Amino acid sequence: MSLYCGIACRRKSFWCYRLLSTYVTKTRYLFELKEDDDACKRAQQTGAFYLFHSLAPLVQKSEHQYQAPQYSLLELERLLAKFGQDTQRIEDSVLIGCSEQHEAWFALDLGLSSSSSINASLQKPEMETELKGSFTELRKAVFQLNTKDASLLSTAQALLRWHDAHQFCSRSGQPTKKNMAGSKRVCPSNKIIYYPQVKVWKRLSGEKLQKRWDWRWKGCNTLHPSTGRSLIAHS
Repeated sequence: MSLYCGIACRRKSFWCYRLLSTYVTKTRYLFELKEDDDACKRAQQTGAFYLFHSLAPLVQKSEHQYQAPQYSLLELERLLAKFGQDTQRIEDSVLIGCSEQHEAWFALDLGLSSSSSINASLQKPEMETELKGSFTELRKAVFQLNTKDASLLSTAQALLRWHDAHQFCSRSGQPTKKNMAGSKRVCPSNKIIYYPQVKVWKRLSGEKLQKRWDWRWKGCNTLHPSTGRSLIAHS
């Protein structure tokens, strides 16, 4: 029995170590891509791209579920060339993650006009016909996507939205320039660096949620959903 427990503990320790090692390796690789524009550009050669149009992700319906298709750099270049777009538009993409095999994942919005881009936004119906999918609002498609795609598309949309809202420096008014990975924007005139803001949401327990719900109903003349008319007035 003790021998069996020892083997089980060693196996558990091995898998925990492997999981931690994979996480650390991926984190280091992503950090390298964010800090080195040349490394990020090389990663695009073998990476995969998720497409958006005006912050709506491209999804394809498969039976009762949505799938987020991936496109290689070569496929994306052919697509842009077909619609008369410069391949320089790919530089507007942002890094959103990578696989365990270090395949970098990027997101590109074809419907937003960047301050540094000379190309106009592409027409949505034509793109949907060509790509055999639909640009759907994320809040409508998120519950029909698998966990991986839902997480990636949420991250991508938030990052693309941030870049769209921070195209100009708040101090000088000059256009800011993103790095290759999209992890920051820099104002060329005063060298101010802007980073995407991360909001941390605090998960509340059921008891705290109930207290907040009850507090909102204090002093109301309408019926409380669970206890009827509230008898407590505001102080």
